[in-house]
Parts: sequence; C-alpha cells; structure tokens
Amino acid sequence: MDRETAQYIVNYFSDLFTDEERLALKHIRALDSGHKENHLRKMGWLTNEKDVLDLIKDGYEAFEINTATRIFKDNPDLVFLNICPICKKLARTPKAKQCRYCGFNWHYIPL
Repeated sequence: MDRETAQYIVNYFSDLFTDEERLALKHIRALDSGHKENHLRKMGWLTNEKDVLDLIKDGYEAFEINTATRIFKDNPDLVFLNICPICKKLARTPKAKQCRYCGFNWHYIPL
C-alpha cells in the first residue's frame, strides 16, 4: 500500500482501529507533543504494553502503512476509496467531489 492511501485510511477510517492500534497512535502522538515523558506517563498517554509498542517500533510511517493495510484487508466493504472518475487518483477525502490532481469536478454528476 502506498503512503497516500495509508494516510487516507488512517485519517478517515480510524473507527476501524483495534484497541492496541488506538493506544499505539496515542503513544506515538504523545511522544511527538514535546511534553516531558514524566508528564505524559502521569497523564496516561504513554504505555508499557509490549503488543502496543511492537506496533510502533519501526516508526510512525510503518505503523500507518501496516494499520491501513490491516484495516483495508479486514474491512474492504467499509473502506471507501474516493477515486477520481477521470484520472483515477485518490481524492483528498471520502466526500470530496473535486480532484486535487486533475481538477475534475463531479459535484453534479450522478455516479
């Protein structure tokens, strides 16, 4: 899976995350927040769970691609990839009606 599709799935279909994936995302975002680790642990934003830490051991990009791949594989009927009918590239959001690449507008075209 390419990075753009992975980002799209993670951003718009996060309701399909497992509990471990949610904790991993919370952990990695907390580390990037700039707050001190003591504060983050006190707030419960960091975890010590091995299964969760294994999901992010190779960094955020790998986590994003692996998570998106799993979501797409496990829920193909729930993940809507909004593809431009002209250039066949992925739209910015699931509800977008104009292509950011070729500019085609499908607001008034019944698909």
